[in-house]
Amino acid sequence: MSDLKEQPARKDFIRILPGILISLAALIIIAMLVDWGEVLSALKQAHYSYLLLGLPVYLAAYVFRALAWRTLLMEGASFKRVFLSMQAGYLLNNILPFRLGELGRAFLLGRAGLRFWRVVSTILIERAFDLILAAGLLLGTIPFVWGSTQSRSLAYGVVAAVVLGMVALHLLARYQTWMLARFERLGARWPVVARFGQERLGAFFEGLAALVAPSRFLRVLGWMVLSWSVAVLYQYILMLAFIPQARPLWAGFGLATASLGVALPSSPSYIGIFEGVWIGALALFEVPFSTALAYAIIAHVLHVLISVVFGVYALSSEGETIGALYDQIRKKRSTPFR
Repeated sequence: MSDLKEQPARKDFIRILPGILISLAALIIIAMLVDWGEVLSALKQAHYSYLLLGLPVYLAAYVFRALAWRTLLMEGASFKRVFLSMQAGYLLNNILPFRLGELGRAFLLGRAGLRFWRVVSTILIERAFDLILAAGLLLGTIPFVWGSTQSRSLAYGVVAAVVLGMVALHLLARYQTWMLARFERLGARWPVVARFGQERLGAFFEGLAALVAPSRFLRVLGWMVLSWSVAVLYQYILMLAFIPQARPLWAGFGLATASLGVALPSSPSYIGIFEGVWIGALALFEVPFSTALAYAIIAHVLHVLISVVFGVYALSSEGETIGALYDQIRKKRSTPFR
């Protein structure tokens, strides 16, 4: 019996191993590049009063994001529940592999009467908006940072790919009846397809409804743009604590780069990858590696601490523990659309 319990854990470890190795490699490279004495000096000399100024700005960014997600959910849950479920998801992402926090917040909101896979579809849409806005921010800042035609072509390619993905989601939402009919035909021919869950697939398509109604789509876009704009402001405020000569351009470019960079496989909480991306981004503005690392460490620690505070509160209010929720998420993953 114990061997049966250990097998899923072994599989999860094997799957996460490449990410751990990438994070470890990033940490080794960072350790070789920086002078740790200068890092400690930068941490000591920072003007931490900016952190107090930046905290409400940070929270405002996530308030706008929660409003965007609630709009995607067709106001199917209260703002408080949506906000806390989101924070619980961030907490789980900082602890668990494979971004299982996204399934965790879908599971928590499922208790509010929303179907699990419908919630998952709205999370996918939210992430699609993130990719579009991150690529757009990168595209808008690269000409001022690098000035390379090749770099601009890469940014255009990223935007084009993400926009195509959004168009595909829109088409799925608009023609969901046609798609479900095709699925039903396949299910009649191959029972294994039917067992995949036609009803659950319908719930998934239902979550895409926001992409059909133009007014709701624009509301979601507006909240997400506000969230990203305030997030750039927060990074700029925090950056001033370590780099007094910093410019908003640096914060915008760094945030876009970091948002795309953490998509790489890594250990939970993007350890090493997050810091390495910020060091590389700020190096283009001639910021010393050690100063950039000090800034990245504080930014990372603050994100984790805030997610812990709100995430623990969210889980406790639901009567959940991280371990129990992880077990339920694994069961949900092993039984598609159930």
